[in-house]
Amino acid sequence: MIHRNNESPLISTHLRSPNAREFLYSILFLLLVAGYLVRTHLLFVSRASSELQTEFEKLLWNN
Repeated sequence: MIHRNNESPLISTHLRSPNAREFLYSILFLLLVAGYLVRTHLLFVSRASSELQTEFEKLLWNN
């Protein structure tokens, strides 16, 4: 049996199988969701930080 580009038959069929593609798509989806959650969390933290900084500056100016 001759294989193109010296590929092993197991690897070439594994990469073309629907299960492997489904697995890669699910990993991509999870990475996108994780990135969205991290971005949202960072925006929330930066907003809270700037509000705290303005409150702190108000306290400094009042004393």
